[in-house]
Amino acid sequence: MTAIDRTAYPRFKRVVPARELVESSTPTVAEVAWAREKTQSDQHLLALVV
Repeated sequence: MTAIDRTAYPRFKRVVPARELVESSTPTVAEVAWAREKTQSDQHLLALVV
């Protein structure tokens, strides 16, 4: 049988540091600017960014 690390199914860490979550989940200034151009209200902006 093939080892799990040689398959298409990644293994995720059990605990993810807060710093890593913030870095990977916070939208960039460019992403927010793009989302503002595409939406007409704060509610739609939030929905698009999320």
